[in-house]
Amino acid sequence: MRAEKHSVSLNSRSEMRVHTGLALAVLLCATPALADTASDVRYTDLLARLGASAPTGAGIGVGQVEANEGSNFTPDQSLSEFAGTAFTVSGTSAASWHATEVGKAFYGNSLSIAPGITNVWCWSASPFVTSSYLKLGSGSAVAPLTPPTGLRVFNHSWIGSFGSTTNDNEALRRLDFSINRDQLTVVAGVNNGAGSAGQPMMAYAFNGIAVGLPNGAHSNSLTPTGIDGPNRRKPDIVAPGQFTSFATPVVGAAAALLWDTADSHPSTAGNVNAARAITVKSALLAGAQHRAGWSNGAPESGATKGITATPLDPLYGADLLDINRSHLIFTGGEATGFAAPQASTFERHAGWDYIPTVVSNTSVYWSFRMHQAVDEVSVVATWHRLVATNFTAWNMQDLDLKLWKLVGGVPTSISGAAGAGVYASGNVESNSTIDNVEHLYIRNLAAGDYVLELKRKTGTQTALPVCVAWYIPEATPSNPADLDNDGTVGAADLSILLSQWGTNGTADLTGNGLVGAEDLSILLASWG
Repeated sequence: MRAEKHSVSLNSRSEMRVHTGLALAVLLCATPALADTASDVRYTDLLARLGASAPTGAGIGVGQVEANEGSNFTPDQSLSEFAGTAFTVSGTSAASWHATEVGKAFYGNSLSIAPGITNVWCWSASPFVTSSYLKLGSGSAVAPLTPPTGLRVFNHSWIGSFGSTTNDNEALRRLDFSINRDQLTVVAGVNNGAGSAGQPMMAYAFNGIAVGLPNGAHSNSLTPTGIDGPNRRKPDIVAPGQFTSFATPVVGAAAALLWDTADSHPSTAGNVNAARAITVKSALLAGAQHRAGWSNGAPESGATKGITATPLDPLYGADLLDINRSHLIFTGGEATGFAAPQASTFERHAGWDYIPTVVSNTSVYWSFRMHQAVDEVSVVATWHRLVATNFTAWNMQDLDLKLWKLVGGVPTSISGAAGAGVYASGNVESNSTIDNVEHLYIRNLAAGDYVLELKRKTGTQTALPVCVAWYIPEATPSNPADLDNDGTVGAADLSILLSQWGTNGTADLTGNGLVGAEDLSILLASWG
């Protein structure tokens, strides 16, 4: 089907009172069938696993920001696909074809993986960046507006630039400031076309999630000189869609499912750390499917085997969205890292940890036991950059990830030549100095005990929270009653089961949807 490219020039006024053009390119196409998208991003696996208890995005408000199509930027609210959806529009607009197709993928009743979303706020892109939300051009003392109550996810299926790095940087700083202050997930599409030039807004934000396509037909140019954080890799993740305009809301819908899970699942409800932007982002990236050919550039042999300073694949980022894996990570619950490596306390194989502060030149550790060799291990750490309240400066802490093998309870390096025979390929160290993400992806890791280290390098940058998320799909304990995965069914497992009594938590050993007496009987029969 022929696609049409629409470029729209919108006038905006900068703080310097210089009128510049904000060119927004929108690519229009047919929306892919939900059945294909749902299967590709493993939404069908999520439904098969959870049934009627699967999250839907209910109670999660979303924002849709669109470039004008003519003078219009809102979905066609009369469609049955949007029945029951309440729209709040900033300004005046008739229906836009592009906005309608984005909306179908984002919150449509039959075409979205998050059909429970019923509250949508709509903005036109240029006013959103300037007068209606981010407040670019209103003076350094004027902060971005706060989001409407209940809005958790913003979708930006447009690209643009003021043609001025000063204005582009301030717009991105204001966006990152808003994400950090208000705990928002912001998804933004990169430019379409393999090898095409990137556009600063909104994909070059540090704190958002940039989205590309599984076939690689998108821009993957490094963040350019002049934009904050040059040489960072984008996109962060890819999702199905004929163009990035329609892949981006698929990731936005997945984020809404995790926000819903944060509010409603027994393992996360009431935990304020689940309802954090970096927790959602880390779970989405760590859960991604790493397809054949994925690489973040770590050598596979020699003295630098498994060591990389580029956490993501240069074309696919963390790779293909997998909402089932991300949900497993999210509901695995929050762990508690240690100030020193542990040789007898082991973490579950899907989970996360939100660390409020990592002191300069210190580390946090988590230990894992692999009962058998595992095909893959995925670990992601994310954090935000801190933008000054006058938007003239910013700073960001520098953290690294490293996996060690525990030999006789002592951490032993498996980097370089020492990794031969321990794992086949991938990376056991992620040491970027410019990104706010670190990523370990390891293939064919041998059985044994391991310790994961998150280290903050020496620096004076302001410490902000960090979230580490992990997924080890085939490292299941031989006994499902071993809830803490330490190799023995005992008091700690009993404590976990009792804490989940009457819920549908991970201690539901019978699979009947409720932790109760039958599960306790199974655990006690496995004691020791």
